Amino acid sequence: MHFKDLSINAKLRLLALAASGVSLLLSTCAFVLNDVNLLLESKKRQLSVVAKVLGANCTAAITFDDPSTASELLGSLNLQPSVHYACVYDAKGKIFAKYRSEKAGDFVPPSLKPSADDSETTAGAYVNVTHPIIRDGERIGAVFLHASTDDLREQVVRYVWIAASVAGVSLGAGLAFSAWLRRIVSKPILRLAEAAQRISAERDYAVRVKTDTQDELGSLCREFNSMLDQIQHGERELQEAHDQLEMRVEDRTRQLSKANHELNREVNERKRTERELQDVHLQLVETARSAGMAEIATGVLHNVGNVLNSINVSATLIADRLRNSKISEMLRAAELMKKHADSLADYLTKDEKGKLLPGFIELVASHLEKERTVLLDELHSLTKNVDHVKAIVAMQQSYARVTGMTETLNLADLMEDALKLNAPSFKKFDINVIREYEELPPVQTDKQKLLQILANLVTNAKDALSETPRTDRTLVTRIRTGGHEDDRRLIIDVEDNGVGIAEENLTKIFSHGFTTKRHGHGFGLHSSAIAAKELGGALVVRSAGPGKGATFAVEIPLVFARAQT
Repeated sequence: MHFKDLSINAKLRLLALAASGVSLLLSTCAFVLNDVNLLLESKKRQLSVVAKVLGANCTAAITFDDPSTASELLGSLNLQPSVHYACVYDAKGKIFAKYRSEKAGDFVPPSLKPSADDSETTAGAYVNVTHPIIRDGERIGAVFLHASTDDLREQVVRYVWIAASVAGVSLGAGLAFSAWLRRIVSKPILRLAEAAQRISAERDYAVRVKTDTQDELGSLCREFNSMLDQIQHGERELQEAHDQLEMRVEDRTRQLSKANHELNREVNERKRTERELQDVHLQLVETARSAGMAEIATGVLHNVGNVLNSINVSATLIADRLRNSKISEMLRAAELMKKHADSLADYLTKDEKGKLLPGFIELVASHLEKERTVLLDELHSLTKNVDHVKAIVAMQQSYARVTGMTETLNLADLMEDALKLNAPSFKKFDINVIREYEELPPVQTDKQKLLQILANLVTNAKDALSETPRTDRTLVTRIRTGGHEDDRRLIIDVEDNGVGIAEENLTKIFSHGFTTKRHGHGFGLHSSAIAAKELGGALVVRSAGPGKGATFAVEIPLVFARAQT
C-alpha cells in the first residue's frame, strides 16, 4: 500500500515517528562523537604529562650515562596498562633505554631526529607521544611512548548504550504525546468522512458534523454544515411549493424555532471552546516553564562534568608526580657519600664521579623544589574545582523549589548566581564578563522565576558568543532603574556582541517552539517571557542584525524590601 493511500492516523503516526527518529538519531550521534573526541584528547594529554615526568626523571640518567636507571624509571610504566612500549633516546637519536610490555609484540619504534619537538599522533588504535629532554636549555634526548586506545573503546561502548537508551525512551515518550495530538487533528476529519458516507447512503441531509475547534478543520466542518443547510432548505422549498399556503406559515414558524435552537447551541459551543482554549494555554505555560528549568539543569550538569574532568587530570598528574619523584636520586647520592664516608673529601675533589656529586645533588634538589611547587599548585586547583562543584550543586538545590513565593533578595547576588551556572563555559570560550550594577537596596520579588529568566538569558548569550568568529567576546550584565517616579521599574540587561538576531526574527523570538539554535527547542525564551509577565513586567529584545550582538532586557516593577514593612 502506498503512503498516499494510508489513513490519516497512519500518516500522522509515520510523520511523527520519522521526525522524532531523525532528530534523536542526529543529536545522539553528535553527542557520542563529541564524547569520543574528548576522551581521545584527554588520553593524549595524560600521556603527554607522563612523557614530561619521565623526561624530567631521566635527565640525570642521561647526564651520567646510566641506562639502567633510565630502564628502572621506564619500568614504572607497568602501572599504565595502556602503554605497550616506551623508550628514551639520547642526544644522537639512539635508543638509550626502553620498556616493552607483553602486549607490545614486535613493535619497532620510529627513528628520531635530534631536533624533534613535542608531538602527539594517532596511528590506528594507538597513540604515539614524543617529548624532548632539555637540560640547561640544551636538548640531551627524548622520551617516546606507544599506547593503545583499547581502554577508550569500553567507555565509548558505554556512552553508545546510554545514548541509545535515552533516545529510545525519548522516542517512546514523543510517540505517546504525538498519539494524543493525532487524535485531536484526525477526529474532526473522521467525523466529516462518516457524515459524508451517511448522507451518500441514506440521502439524509439533516445530518450535521459536530465541531469544537476554531482552526481550518473546524471551519471546514461549519462550511459543510452550511452546505447541508442549503441543500435541505432547497428540498424543503420544493416540498413546500406543493403544500398549501397555511402549511407554509407553519413551516416558517418551525424554521425560526430551529434557528433559535441552533443559535443557542452555537453560543454554548463557543463558551465551551473558550474554556478549553484557556485550559490548553495553562498547560502550555506549565510545559514551557518545566522545559526552561530542564535547560538550566542540563547546563548545570554540563558545567559539573567539565569541572570533574579538570579534577581527574589534576589527580592523575599528582599521582604521577609522586610516583616518579626524584627522592630516589637523593637516596642514591646519600648511599655514595655513605660508601666513601672515610675519604669523602678525596672522593669529592679527586674522583671523577665524586666531583659530579655536588652538582648532581643541587640538580636533584632543584627538581624536587619544582615538583613541590607543581604539586602544591595542582592541589590548590583540585581543592578549588571541588569547591566549585559543591557551589554549583548547592546553588541548584537552593533554587529547585516551588515558584510563586515573594522573597527579599540582593539583585547583584542573584545575577552572580546566574553567571556561576555558566562560569566554565566563559573560560572555555574566552568570554569577558563586564558587570555594571547600580547600587540598590534589597528588593522583593519571586526569586526562582527571576533566576530562571536570568539563567536562560545568560545561557543564550553564552551560546551566541560561542558561535561568533570574533576574538573579543564580551558579555555585559547591567542592573538599573527606569520609568517615572510613580511607576519605578527594575531593568536587568544581558548584552552580548555575538551572532546577533535577524530583523524578521525579532517579532517571533519569544514564540512557543521558535528557535534559531541547531539543537534548541524554543521553550527557554518563551517560558522566560511568560515568567516576566507573571512578575508584572515584560521581556524585550534589541539587535542591530546578524553579527552585531543582541540585548535582552527584563523589566519588572521595582518594590524595595522596606516598602513591605
